[in-house]
Amino acid sequence: MLVAGCHPNTPEKSSKMPEKIEITVNQSGKELQQRYPDQIKLVNRPPGVNFYSIDWQRESLGSVQLNAGPRPLTIDAALGLSGSDDPNFPAENILEWHIYAGLGNEEEIAHDDARQRFFAILQKIRNAGWQRYIGRGHPRLRGADALRYAQRSAVYAQDPDYRPTLEQWMAMDDRSLWRFHADQAYMTVALTRDAARKEINGKGAYFIEFTVTDANEEARKIVGPAQRANWKTALPEELKLLKQDREKSEGELKKQGVAIDEGYQDPPIQ
Repeated sequence: MLVAGCHPNTPEKSSKMPEKIEITVNQSGKELQQRYPDQIKLVNRPPGVNFYSIDWQRESLGSVQLNAGPRPLTIDAALGLSGSDDPNFPAENILEWHIYAGLGNEEEIAHDDARQRFFAILQKIRNAGWQRYIGRGHPRLRGADALRYAQRSAVYAQDPDYRPTLEQWMAMDDRSLWRFHADQAYMTVALTRDAARKEINGKGAYFIEFTVTDANEEARKIVGPAQRANWKTALPEELKLLKQDREKSEGELKKQGVAIDEGYQDPPIQ
């Protein structure tokens, strides 16, 4: 099954799990191991990248407290947690986190219950002080306009303050995205569901991945792998091109009568 098959673990290890694991952006891997010596698994892979991970069993899900943004954010029903560093940027420590979670303890859930639970999670993120983030080259759309655009572009992040109807929810792509930023940190929330269980009156299986990075890593993602080593030099030109992309797409949408959220401003890059 989609959710049950993610990040298996041994009963011996899961029995030692604390109720909550706390993480921060740019956290020291050594500090993390010292705090959770029985839980953290460390794997080193070429070219010297360290991967830190924790896995929970389906019958004993975990909880992750993310200490980033204005207020701590707790993610429940966690299946797994992984973080990695980059030897090229040692001062940044763990520069990307992935938190894998379900929508609750059960493996299957009615689709409308899933819809309500998921948007309660998004509201929880908003209540913790995270703001919506729109890709710098993407049009600034809100509400149903953002949903419609996301159905045309798989990389477009939807408006977290818009709650779709059940019919719209069932028509959404199987990997839909929402993005946030707070205090030089960025979060992407990706929702996946079992494509074989999409009868509107039936039950489905849902899986959420939360990806959290700092501002530097977000900037490196903007310039791409080829420019990763000299991202500070490459960033201004890339931002210029992205601005042009946004202006072009917004101009086309305006001609179609689509409203642009002129008040939205990109978060500053320090």
